[in-house]
Amino acid sequence: MNLGRAKLILIIAFTGLNIFLGYQLFWPDFGRLTEVSVTAEDLREAEQKLAENNFVLDASFDRSPQTSDFITVSPDWKIRQALLYELIKTGVQIEETEHTTYYRSDNRVAVIHTSGLIQIFYSSGSSVSLGENGTDLDQGDLKNRVEEFLAEKELFPKEINFDYLEHKDDGSIALNYHQLLGDMPIYSGQIKIVIDGDQVKAVEIYWLELAERAPSREMEVISPTEALKNLVSELGPVSEERIIKKIDLGYYSGEYDAEKWEVPPVWRIALDNNQYYYINAFTGNLEKDTVIPEQL
Repeated sequence: MNLGRAKLILIIAFTGLNIFLGYQLFWPDFGRLTEVSVTAEDLREAEQKLAENNFVLDASFDRSPQTSDFITVSPDWKIRQALLYELIKTGVQIEETEHTTYYRSDNRVAVIHTSGLIQIFYSSGSSVSLGENGTDLDQGDLKNRVEEFLAEKELFPKEINFDYLEHKDDGSIALNYHQLLGDMPIYSGQIKIVIDGDQVKAVEIYWLELAERAPSREMEVISPTEALKNLVSELGPVSEERIIKKIDLGYYSGEYDAEKWEVPPVWRIALDNNQYYYINAFTGNLEKDTVIPEQL
């Protein structure tokens, strides 16, 4: 018997068996991994449409198919309750209108809206201080000091994520946070902190509680390139070049004065000047913003 030939036959047999088993075990996942919802042609078409309207895409995104579902939310009153406890304990004057209640003290005014929006305005020269001019701190140090301040005042929920920093026309700085559901952003849930010099000037909180999730209604969302093309169709051409810096999947709805409401998934598209647009990830429609009174 030719021993070398026998070994070769065994090697070929084992190799074939390994290929067969690998196909059976991994082929379904391999097919999913290679599937894309955004082809190279889709990307070229989107970039061409953007260019025709004076937009430039400077953002990367996941090109694989993605799914999402609806969530039902209601205003989260836990922060309001903690704030009210502190306000009443320290002594305040209370003034009520149809949709708002004002709590006034020597160094601040807290405004609580029936929709769940909370706004706190601190008077100039109040005892609320970061200890150093905000513009002299790098972003990491500024974040740390602001978050320590919020935690001390019990205004800093756990499911929160830093979003962006903006420099306002009056010289103040605003740190913006959004809410998280697992690893998925809820852009409707927001906290904004305005810093003027070394002082916390104002805090705005609109926080939501998850009432229900509908995984049975989970389905594939439109591609990010389709969302980009729909946005440009809605906005039309612009005179000055605009840069699209980021596109992410999350949840968003306007502010409602209601016990609970349904929130769809959206593609959030960020432009170069911290301007954000929300494209419904199921319908492809631009979600219209609801005006929030007395925004900071």
